[in-house]
Amino acid sequence: MEISEQKSINKNYKVINNLKSASTKKNIPVFDPGLISYDSGYDLQEEIFELIKSNDYPGAILLLEHYPVITIGNNKNTDNLLVSREELHRQNIELVQSNRGGDMTLHSPGQIVCYTILNLTRFKKDLPFFVHNLEEVIIDVLISYDIRGMRINKHRGVFIGGFKIASIGLRVRKWITLHGFSLNVNNNLKYFDNIIACGLKDYPQTSMEKISNKKIPIRNVKEQILKSFSSIFEIPVTGITKL
Repeated sequence: MEISEQKSINKNYKVINNLKSASTKKNIPVFDPGLISYDSGYDLQEEIFELIKSNDYPGAILLLEHYPVITIGNNKNTDNLLVSREELHRQNIELVQSNRGGDMTLHSPGQIVCYTILNLTRFKKDLPFFVHNLEEVIIDVLISYDIRGMRINKHRGVFIGGFKIASIGLRVRKWITLHGFSLNVNNNLKYFDNIIACGLKDYPQTSMEKISNKKIPIRNVKEQILKSFSSIFEIPVTGITKL
């Protein structure tokens, strides 16, 4: 058996068993597959989505990082791409059409992506409430690092003054959410020069590292996300399971 095939089997075994176990305790399992491609992350979301839909599980959270990738929202608008596809290739940045809401954005190492695959029929079938709470989670995480995040009227995500530090993009099927939010921690902000992120030319991207003027341990931020998520959504979550 190929090593990659065995790893895939082990990953699926962990996901299925953790979802089953968490469901009996009415809490949310959390998985960390590490640094992976955007397509691999989406495939994992879909696998979890199907398990949740078929078994009425409460849901799961993925905390991960992506190789450099620009994703296009479901409006399929590429007007905010500022460079050619050849230039993206030169920089080793992938360009992917996503099915999430929102405009064009970018993921890269050092940015935490939190995918929330949650069965809202088990909690609260209210999408604006869900988005508001995701923003509240991000704001609460930032407070723990003495960074004051805020909302901007009519814009999703979290901002620091005239800069944006976190973005939200979602898709909902059968009242089960897909995608989630991204939080800039230690990522290379130069990658954002290739796009007008989220279509907001007046709100350039910033990061926790840039604001704090120091590297922030990714693992610590992931742990804080779970604490804030559990507190704000009033949902018990498990510890992080590495995939």
